[in-house]
Amino acid sequence: MLRVYLIQTDSSKGSKAENLARAKGLILDANPSEGNLILLPEMFATGYIPVSLDAAAEDFSSRDSGETANMLSEVATATNCTVMGAGIKKAGDKFLNHVSVYTPSAPKESCAYDKMNLFFPEKETFKAGEKINLFNIKDWKIASFICYDLRFPELFREATKQGANLITVQAAWPAKRRTHWETLLKARAIENQVFIAAVNAVSTHPDTRHPFAGTSLVISPNGDVIAQGSTQSEEVITAELDLQAEKDYRKSFPVLDGIVPPELM
Repeated sequence: MLRVYLIQTDSSKGSKAENLARAKGLILDANPSEGNLILLPEMFATGYIPVSLDAAAEDFSSRDSGETANMLSEVATATNCTVMGAGIKKAGDKFLNHVSVYTPSAPKESCAYDKMNLFFPEKETFKAGEKINLFNIKDWKIASFICYDLRFPELFREATKQGANLITVQAAWPAKRRTHWETLLKARAIENQVFIAAVNAVSTHPDTRHPFAGTSLVISPNGDVIAQGSTQSEEVITAELDLQAEKDYRKSFPVLDGIVPPELM
């Protein structure tokens, strides 16, 4: 079993330091059980595409390299869980939309992913990532994607071919396309027979110009919603995932035969 904790936050409320402190508080107040997985939304410390990318960009390579990496490392150690944050990383004269994974007591980033499909506002200033990266917790093989990647099913299929049995999505998805968010997440789970854990940003101020959808979701391999967040509140959404149930479902309905090697099923 693996328990996931989706930390649904409003990162437009304040400064990076304030956003980090609030996210950390939400996590610690939830008292997650050790050995599990904590997910934070896309660019959770800065808000989606802050005005000054240079000021917002950080190094995530070690726990001492930046504010966000330090917070992720602290939380991973305090909870004895794996923590997946997301932020902005400098890449030459451009930037990367970056997922950073920290494990308990580890001095360095354990795994990372850079968004491969850039959303329209990102295309001039961001550089696309180049590869899918999987990491393990217990017997789980986990692949991570970011927001707009959700519209590209080939990425999810490739991750499944590589053995992923849980795929995470960290997002700043807009409220006006909430239906797309819910529908595409279910589709990715169904077609790949994987668990999906998707955390989204939320907008708690009614006058926000471009509000986010909230509605963080955990979805089973047959498309059932296991847990769901609200549309307007900061909160922690949690669910327990059963790997054996996924394996049994794949055997009973062998959609992936000939697609995923038997040893990775």
